Amino acid sequence: MSGAADEARASHRSDPRRQLGAFAERLASGYLEQRGYIIRARNVHLRIGEIDLVAEKDGVTVLVEVRARRQGDLGSALASLSRAKQHRMRIAAEQFLALHPEVPQEARIDLVAVALSRSGVFQSIDHIENAVEGDA
Repeated sequence: MSGAADEARASHRSDPRRQLGAFAERLASGYLEQRGYIIRARNVHLRIGEIDLVAEKDGVTVLVEVRARRQGDLGSALASLSRAKQHRMRIAAEQFLALHPEVPQEARIDLVAVALSRSGVFQSIDHIENAVEGDA
């Protein structure tokens, strides 16, 4: 591989926003597992976008959007989900279910919001079931 490609990957991994997102996803995953969810997949890439976590609980596939918010960031995590983002999430959910007939086809899209202090110290987690509803 070329040096430029290696540098791009290293830069990609060291991007503070990506690190924050990965940290929040690890916290969200642990939170859900403690509550009986089985994490089936992480960072699922589809043409329309990415699903942060795919979990299962009680025969339901749960597609999870994880949002990290630092203290003082404007707006709530739920408010940060624009109509366009919600539409893309519904399409991603449909695509995932179509590609994976082995998972329960009853599904919902949840939001897990991770609140951090300005310095990045964990403060709280909010889990909103059915955060995105409706047909794509």
